Amino acid sequence: MSLEEGRISRFQLIMLMVGFIYGTSVILSPAASAGHDGWIASLIGVMEALLIAWVFCALANQFKDKTLVEINDLVYGRILGKVISLIFIWYLFHVSAMVLTVFYRFFATEFYIATPKTILLIVFVAVCASTVGRGIEVLARCSVVLVSLTLLIIINDVFIAIPTMDIKNLLPILDIPVGKLLWAAHSAAAFPFVETVAFTMIFAFVNNHKGRYAPVATAILIGGLSLTLLVARNSLVLGPMEFCYEYPTHMAIQMIDLGDILSRLEVVVAVFFIFGAFLKVSVLLYGMSLSLSQVLKLSSYRPLIIPIGILMIILALTNVGSGVELFVFIDKGFPIYAVPWEFGIPMVTLIVAKLRKLPQTGGDQV
Repeated sequence: MSLEEGRISRFQLIMLMVGFIYGTSVILSPAASAGHDGWIASLIGVMEALLIAWVFCALANQFKDKTLVEINDLVYGRILGKVISLIFIWYLFHVSAMVLTVFYRFFATEFYIATPKTILLIVFVAVCASTVGRGIEVLARCSVVLVSLTLLIIINDVFIAIPTMDIKNLLPILDIPVGKLLWAAHSAAAFPFVETVAFTMIFAFVNNHKGRYAPVATAILIGGLSLTLLVARNSLVLGPMEFCYEYPTHMAIQMIDLGDILSRLEVVVAVFFIFGAFLKVSVLLYGMSLSLSQVLKLSSYRPLIIPIGILMIILALTNVGSGVELFVFIDKGFPIYAVPWEFGIPMVTLIVAKLRKLPQTGGDQV
C-alpha cells in the first residue's frame, strides 16, 4: 500500500516547482557574484539546469510510479539502495536548514528584530508541518494560489520600479572574466534551479504518467526567467551599490517611493518571500518524511513530520556562525557540494538502471 494516496495534476506540479524555485531566491539574487551581468549568468544557469534536469527526469521516466527511494532499492539492492537514499535524505535535510537559516536571518534583521529567532522558526515550521501532514494534494493546491500571487507581485514590482531604473547600470555588458561568469551561472543552477531534484520523491504521485521533462522544464523556465527579471531589476535600480546589500531585492523595492501613493513596498517582498519559503520548506519536509518512512518501512510518513521539523530547526540555528559565512557557502561551497546529489547520483543510477535493463517492463520516453 502506498504511503501517499493523493494525486496531483501536471499543472499543479509545475506551480509547486515554480514556488519551490522561488524559495529564498526571491530575496537572494541568483548569480549575484556576476554583478551587473548577473542576469546573463542567471540565464546561463537556467540552460544548465534544463540539461541536468533531463537526467533525473529520464530516471523518473524509467520508473514512472516509483519514488527515488524505491528506485534506489530496485537498482542497487535493499542495503546499498537504502544507504544511498539516506545520503539523499541528508541533502534534503541540509538544504531545508539553509532555507530556514536565510528565512530567520532576513526577518530577524529587517522586521522582527526583538523576536527570538527560535520563535520565528517554530511558528513557520509548524505551519509547514501542518500542511505536509494533510498530504501532497493540499500542498499542491496551496502552490497554485501562492505562486499565482507571487508572479503578479513580481511583475507589478518590476513595472512600478521603472522610474528608478537606469540602463547605464547594466553597462558595459560582459566585462567580467568568462570563468567568473560561468561560475556564477553554475551557482545559480545549483541554488535554486537544480534543487528541483527533490521532486523525484513526488513525481510518482502525478496523475498523468507522461514524460516528466516537459512540466519540469516549464517550471524551470517560468521560475528562472522571472528570477532573472528580478536580478536585472535589482541591477538597474541599485547599480554598483548592489554588492553592498545582503538582500538586494528588498533594498531595490525600498528605493520605490511614488509620493504618498506607493511607499514602504518592502513589506510586499516579505510576503512573497514567505510564500516561496513556505512552499520550499514544505516540499523538503514532505520529501524527507516520505523517504525516511520508506527506508524504515513505516506504514505512514506523518509521525515523522514533527521530529524532522524539530531537527530542521536545530540545524538551522547551528549550521553557520554568521550571515557572511552562510552567503559565502551558498556562493562558493554549495555549487560544488551539491553536484553529487543534483547530478552525480541520478546520473549513476540512470546508467546502472540502463545496464541492468530495469525495470523489466520498460519506461516512458522523456
